[in-house]
Amino acid sequence: MTIQKKRRTRKTIVMIDSKIRRDVLALFLLSAGGLLLHLRIHPLPFGPDNTENPTNIVPFVFCLLGTIAVPLLLCSARTFLIGYLVNGMGVIIGTIIMGHMSLSAPPEITLSGILLGTSLSYILLLLPKLFIGHNVLLHYRPGGMGRMFTPAWWFRHFCYLAAIYAIGQFVWR
Repeated sequence: MTIQKKRRTRKTIVMIDSKIRRDVLALFLLSAGGLLLHLRIHPLPFGPDNTENPTNIVPFVFCLLGTIAVPLLLCSARTFLIGYLVNGMGVIIGTIIMGHMSLSAPPEITLSGILLGTSLSYILLLLPKLFIGHNVLLHYRPGGMGRMFTPAWWFRHFCYLAAIYAIGQFVWR
């Protein structure tokens, strides 16, 4: 006669570490504000009589991904690196595309034209997401990741992606 032990199953509740709770909440709120601002500027093209550009769905999906998926990924030690990379690349790609949109129809060269006539204010709202994500990275890996994910690493990747985007704009015009 064998005695079988019953396995106890525990429901695991996802608890966010109190040290990064505020950073994840700040990232969520900043992303949600950016999503709502983006929807105000570029409404979604739903409805038969709506003539808006259907490509506005793509940035909406990426904004939604940054608002919901990234904070959830940053809550776990197993998935924080994926969330950190998605967050950082979203900031870089958003900055490049918004910068391109500002330069494609340049405003008059005055202080108010540059500050209010370009997407500089939206880029400045996007950049803190990179720093908040870095705080979460330092929570999970206090010593950092060596040469990876430093400010120089992010700047290099910004330059790489900007060059690829610029070449694509010139080649496929």
